[in-house]
Amino acid sequence: MSPDSAAVRFADPAGAFLGSGFHLGAGLLVSCAHVVHGHPELTVRHGAAAHPVRAARLFPPEPAPGAAAYPPPDLALLTAPGLAGAPAVPLGERDPAGGAAVLVHGFAVNPVTGEVGPESARLTVAGPSGLGLRVQQGWIQRGLSGSMALDGHGRVVGVVKATADGDDPVGGWLTPLSALLPLLPPALAPAARPAPGPAVTAGAVARLLGEPFPLQDPAVRLELVRAVNEGLGPGQELRVPYHALAPVHLRSLAAACLEHRDPAGALRALLAGARELCGPHRALDGLGALLGLGPDPGPEE
Repeated sequence: MSPDSAAVRFADPAGAFLGSGFHLGAGLLVSCAHVVHGHPELTVRHGAAAHPVRAARLFPPEPAPGAAAYPPPDLALLTAPGLAGAPAVPLGERDPAGGAAVLVHGFAVNPVTGEVGPESARLTVAGPSGLGLRVQQGWIQRGLSGSMALDGHGRVVGVVKATADGDDPVGGWLTPLSALLPLLPPALAPAARPAPGPAVTAGAVARLLGEPFPLQDPAVRLELVRAVNEGLGPGQELRVPYHALAPVHLRSLAAACLEHRDPAGALRALLAGARELCGPHRALDGLGALLGLGPDPGPEE
């Protein structure tokens, strides 16, 4: 489903076009506060269908007297139950970085036909500005205020606030995603990604294998290779060149496991073989943690 299918437009009771917005799901809409301020009755259009807006919250509720621009964050959350089943756009995780490209989808008055219709813009983020994030190298036509600004994965990273010039392609400003997220219901906030664990590399595996004293013995290391191959089964064996120096030999063994057609299976066999030959050891428990396999379960009762 194309992200632009979540774009909507707002009108007053007389049908006058006010600006753009987008659907986050469950009938919850986002736009700019300045787009809908002063209009207690609103209609939202999605495709050919029109739906009444049942509630609207503006942040802040009122502009400062005499202000040239609506103050930050200049956002509106609106509810339209009739759109509960309409396409929705996902949220990103962070504000776009300087130099990043964003794609805007919304509605504007076409300068040729004079009619309101879908409109897009591709803009480049310059960086922070007094009105939000400054964007350049693109044309924000009048009416795109409240539109979604998407990253390369089709996720919302900002809301279009204003154009620098409605008649020239000189960009304008976005309200960043970081200003929107705190206003949303918790259920709509993007799930936090777990922190990445330490990288599983041949060097990291070899360092842990090198701590148990038995694996300093060449004969035990050769037995470890045999145990790994036995665990992998016929046709899956590793080819590991022998080296008299334990660190070099163990690194070659770890690299062979990581380059195997089934790296996870080879690493499991490596850990099982090392535990069988060396017995319990904190370094092997550390290797189990690195591989996500847990500590030595110990002998079965």
